[in-house]
Amino acid sequence: MASKFQQITELYHSTLHTVTSDPENWKGFLTAACYNYKLPFDEQLLIYAQRPQATAVMEFEQWNCRFKRWVCRGATGIAVFSDEQGKLKHYFDIADTRESKFATPVPIWSMEQVYEPFVIETLENTFGKMEQKEILAEAIISATRNAITDNLPDYLAEITGFTAESLLEDWDEDSVKSVFQYTLEASVSYMLMTRLGVDADQYVDADWFQFLDHFNTDQTANALGVATGDIAEMGLREIAKTVLPLQEKFFANHGILEYDEVKDNIERGSEHGIDIPTRGRLPSTESHSTDKNGSDTGEIRA
Repeated sequence: MASKFQQITELYHSTLHTVTSDPENWKGFLTAACYNYKLPFDEQLLIYAQRPQATAVMEFEQWNCRFKRWVCRGATGIAVFSDEQGKLKHYFDIADTRESKFATPVPIWSMEQVYEPFVIETLENTFGKMEQKEILAEAIISATRNAITDNLPDYLAEITGFTAESLLEDWDEDSVKSVFQYTLEASVSYMLMTRLGVDADQYVDADWFQFLDHFNTDQTANALGVATGDIAEMGLREIAKTVLPLQEKFFANHGILEYDEVKDNIERGSEHGIDIPTRGRLPSTESHSTDKNGSDTGEIRA
């Protein structure tokens, strides 16, 4: 009988093939991953495979010690790869926990329409002048395009060097770059919109994922997944710093939040951010081509 580590490794590979072989499956993955955007791609993929509805995951000890929440008896952990070679660790979703009398609030943010002007401003401050920003969806697409343009060189070596045996193998380097950038823009935009409560299917056309099935090897699929997660994380981290203090003020005023109050709160520059889990791989203003353990995107682990 295969060991648990072998089973999870096989689950990883099969799920990777499944999500990149069909646009609807890929969008399902992005919808799940946007709530655990601070995690590396391999962990996001395994969470999706085992618990696609998970919205905030941490290890047993972190729930107990950090937020004084107890993991419910009988809860099943979500197995992911550990930093220790050949080992697994287990996450539990917030739905698997209950509050103790000493529990502290879990900073999970959600989007409200009144926050939109300030989120758009945050995107422009973070990623530069945007071509379109009249509505949130347009701003997300423009900000995503800017972010990918700035960071694409960091990821190109990973995709152009791993096209062997994929449907991209016979393509020249410029064509591979174009398809990679096109699919990456669609993926990051979809992930950001979904986390911000925008109906992404209204703005991200199905044709944007027309080359998804060309990423049909572990190496090319991982390159796409890692780049998507990294760039989406940059935007969502900054958005969280904007939305969380607004959310706190909103509830403090019993849901009555005037525009001037919101603006005043933003200008004070609160430095809050969602913190589940605090395993960020990148500073918010730059990208890289390896995961937090320094392993290539073409591998699960180094």
